[in-house]
Amino acid sequence: MNSLRKAKIEESEKILNFYQNIVYSIEGTQFKPKWSKYYPNLEFIKSSIEKQELYVYKKDSDIIGCVVLNNRFDPEYDNIDWIVEAKPEEIVIIHTFAVTSDLAGKGIGKEIFRQIKNNALKNNQKTIRLDIIDGNIGAQKVFEKFGFKYIDTVEIFHDIVGLEKFHLYEHILEK
Repeated sequence: MNSLRKAKIEESEKILNFYQNIVYSIEGTQFKPKWSKYYPNLEFIKSSIEKQELYVYKKDSDIIGCVVLNNRFDPEYDNIDWIVEAKPEEIVIIHTFAVTSDLAGKGIGKEIFRQIKNNALKNNQKTIRLDIIDGNIGAQKVFEKFGFKYIDTVEIFHDIVGLEKFHLYEHILEK
């Protein structure tokens, strides 16, 4: 069985190529994260690896999935009526979750999420949260299938996209 593991700095270029392939393969689909050839970029990838927040999922020697996991969130999260009241260390936030388009619909994303969830439970975390940029219908459908509940829509400023509406979702962890 493949497992989700922390990325290594020597994988930075491969991870960048993975994300760049995602950017080109989702053009014209329901997946519109507003990524571009400028983001996710090598600086973001290396920084995420150094912080031990970037995870890869491989098949043989190929990276087929990536995700950044941490407990850092935008200040706008503080004003939200979340289902679960939790301290930052009890929360997992999902960022830049992607699976290679070649394997779309094959259960890879579901398996990656299952491993994220199991690791969070082992670490006594209470909830998993994420935000999805407005218009990224594909991601909304995927995460709703994973059991995420829509919470609210807020405007958040990110350097990459500017001020945009984001849909907030939460998945409650139960032992």
